[in-house]
Amino acid sequence: MNLQPLVPVVVAGMFATSAAAQSVFINDNFETDTSADYIIVNDGSPDGTQEFAFDYIAAGIPLAPNSAPGDTGGLKLTANDTAGAGDAWTLFHTNPVAADFYVLHVDVWMNFTSGSGTTEFSEVGVGGDGVTYNSVFSPISGSGAFIAFTGDGGSSSDFRWFRAVPNTPMGETDNTTLPNSHPSYLGHGSNGSGSFFQSLFPAPPSTTAGSPGNIWTTVRIEVDNLGGQISFYFDDQLTFQGDFANDFNGFASLSIADVFTSVSTANNFTLYDNFRVEVPTNTVGSNYCSAAVNSTGATGAVFAVGSEFASDNLVTLSASDLPTNSFGFFLTSMNQGFTGNPGGSQGNLCLSGSIGRYVATGQIKNSGSAGIFDLTLDLNQTPTPTGLVSVAAGETWNFQAWYRDAVGGSATSNFSDGLTISFL
Repeated sequence: MNLQPLVPVVVAGMFATSAAAQSVFINDNFETDTSADYIIVNDGSPDGTQEFAFDYIAAGIPLAPNSAPGDTGGLKLTANDTAGAGDAWTLFHTNPVAADFYVLHVDVWMNFTSGSGTTEFSEVGVGGDGVTYNSVFSPISGSGAFIAFTGDGGSSSDFRWFRAVPNTPMGETDNTTLPNSHPSYLGHGSNGSGSFFQSLFPAPPSTTAGSPGNIWTTVRIEVDNLGGQISFYFDDQLTFQGDFANDFNGFASLSIADVFTSVSTANNFTLYDNFRVEVPTNTVGSNYCSAAVNSTGATGAVFAVGSEFASDNLVTLSASDLPTNSFGFFLTSMNQGFTGNPGGSQGNLCLSGSIGRYVATGQIKNSGSAGIFDLTLDLNQTPTPTGLVSVAAGETWNFQAWYRDAVGGSATSNFSDGLTISFL
């Protein structure tokens, strides 16, 4: 098994969380008036409303996907109600988030009726400063990072994301609202007419194909401050994924922005529900097999956080004690094994049988200055030599990290120890 001729691509890590074991920073289901928990800022020309504990069930909107039966409340935001001018509002939760890894998720309903004035942007953000309102354009404004999207498909850029200037990675020139050709858009572009968004939000049930209008969608943002990577999901579908410098610790936010002059109608608003930010604390699996010492004098180690329940689809692998700035990726198999120095490697392969490699776009990693890389798994797309498969309850899968190294000035490779996870 010769793993050395790989041509690496520079990307960082990402993470997920388990609802069963986590540290929670924010948990707001908007069943009561929680306005005291938010800093509310606007663009200087306020022309909108914020209604906490809005009874959306009474308004004829179905229950949000992450709400409990009997829940009725949400956060209703409007903008550009009467003035006929651009208008933006951002609500920062007062509990700042500071963690190596964390995940934000929130249910979003973008309500509109066809006609003039329907196009508005919902925006969900992390790492904010609590002072600067969010808007992807007209004018561009924001802090940290946020994703913006329309419900009616009425913009030439229905899906965009913002990365603040201080978070621009070394060597990059793009910042603030990133162009739709940026690699972080994963080839999906920014227009709802693109095939990815048409498939993600078909009509029906959405009113306009390619945008989440008059339906619930769940937005998830995963922040890996160690690996310097942020990932944006709609309904568990990875949509954008990009690198960043420094960190995205700070205030999480919910926003609405109307960048057009046409006045919104009373039926145009954004509804948020089940706003939650959490950090994983539950480790899963057990280690096996011996790793060989690498150039740091340590042995590479792999561990996982998340949930053992396959249906949760919440597992993140991390490899540590690696040489700095080293490229690598994870391997997986249902069979354990032991092969010393495969393909000329300095390490030990702890897998056998059908071995899959996590080498798809975004899965080849760099250990950076900390000597660590990580990967959030999609258990429904587990690689094997013959294609992708789904992990099922009752199955045991084994994982290992392969990485580049140098010994005595000569390029080589090595492996971490193995990790076995029995899924329930």
